[in-house]
Amino acid sequence: MTQRASMLPTYGGVACEVLRSRSGAARLLALESCSSTMDVAHASAGDGAPHATVVVAAAQGAGRGRSGKSWTSTRGAGVWTSVLLRQPASAPAGVLSLRVGLALADALDRYAPASTQLKWPNDLFLDGRKLAGILTEARWRGEQLEWIVVGVGVNLQDAGTEPAAAALGSGVAPASVLVDIVRAVLAASALEGALSPDELAAFSRRDLALGRAVSSPLAGIVAGIDAGGGLRVRTKDGERIAVSGSLVFSSSPTE
Repeated sequence: MTQRASMLPTYGGVACEVLRSRSGAARLLALESCSSTMDVAHASAGDGAPHATVVVAAAQGAGRGRSGKSWTSTRGAGVWTSVLLRQPASAPAGVLSLRVGLALADALDRYAPASTQLKWPNDLFLDGRKLAGILTEARWRGEQLEWIVVGVGVNLQDAGTEPAAAALGSGVAPASVLVDIVRAVLAASALEGALSPDELAAFSRRDLALGRAVSSPLAGIVAGIDAGGGLRVRTKDGERIAVSGSLVFSSSPTE
């Protein structure tokens, strides 16, 4: 891979081997820059990289979110990382991102000045602004799942390019946040089945959209999420479940 020419021995001033051990990763690749850590993780998987391989970059030239949206990844402004999962637990589609979000919100609360909120299906918010995003991409061979890559981006400081973005603050150590991200992804990926009642209650306490009017993916009032990871919306025709799409508030500048 061309990106390996810029591999670094440290990330955030901490040796990669130390970060690998602290986070529970099998392998940790730190890059000066790349197009996207998602792309490098997928390429590494194709080369035989093991479960729990982690790719982190100081900057990304083409970071991305859901539905092809770009993710600003300015050097030093955040933690941009992806985790390769070859052995994800059996769970309904859509649950993994929510579980990662729950685990990551708990971890980020210790850095943030206020409680971190969750926005279905894959965003974390702070004071009404986007703090972090989660992206999951699977690769299949026929009907056989080969691997999943979970990408996470967390803003550490305001890069001045996203007016609706929040940040943890420039004093937060990127190496510590990286360790927490990897631990959150690996812990979430090890959980079986649908979301438990405790997980649903935990999401409800952090739910940015609960009780708010939305225009997409369904028009109505958000009533929470279900055990399969779907969004519950009270529409004029009764409660319906959305399993995909982007949540858009009816009267908010933030999507």
